[in-house]
Amino acid sequence: MYRALRLTSGAVLLFVWLVAIVGSDIHWFWKAFIAFMAVNQIQSAFTNWCPVVSIYRKLGIKECT
Repeated sequence: MYRALRLTSGAVLLFVWLVAIVGSDIHWFWKAFIAFMAVNQIQSAFTNWCPVVSIYRKLGIKECT
């Protein structure tokens, strides 16, 4: 279920990026940041690895059970 959630959120974010943000007058950094987040969520749906989760683990934040 978590993989499907990551895939869905990444696809929606990528769709918003394509439709609303690419042609807008937003700074290039934010366009690149949103594209990176979308691609990262989609790849984590297939690989089950997310860099942010690794950072949280190193900071001692526990996962839900």
